[in-house]
Amino acid sequence: MVRDEIPHGETTVGVKDFHEVGPNAAGAAERSPMWLLIIVLLNIVPGLDKVMVLNTFATSEECQSERNRIGFEMAAAYPYNRDFVIACQLNPKHSS
Repeated sequence: MVRDEIPHGETTVGVKDFHEVGPNAAGAAERSPMWLLIIVLLNIVPGLDKVMVLNTFATSEECQSERNRIGFEMAAAYPYNRDFVIACQLNPKHSS
C-alpha cells in the first residue's frame, strides 16, 4: 500500500510550474491554490524530478480526498512497488 505520510526535509526539490504573481499580488495570493498534491519518488529515476506536483487544491480536505483516491489506485495497480509517496503539501507560497 502507498505510504500515507507527508515527506519532511527538502520537499520542494524539483517542484516546478508555480504561477508567478503579477501586480495584484494580494488578490492573486487569495485565489492561488494553497495545497499541492505531490508524488515523491524514493528512488532516483533518470529524467524525472524527485518531487512532482500532480494537482493543486484550495483546501486540505480536497487534497486529501484526491490523495486517497490516487493512493488506492496506485496501490492496486502496483501492489509490490513502494518506491513513491503520494502526499498533500502546503504550497510554499502560503507558508510564510
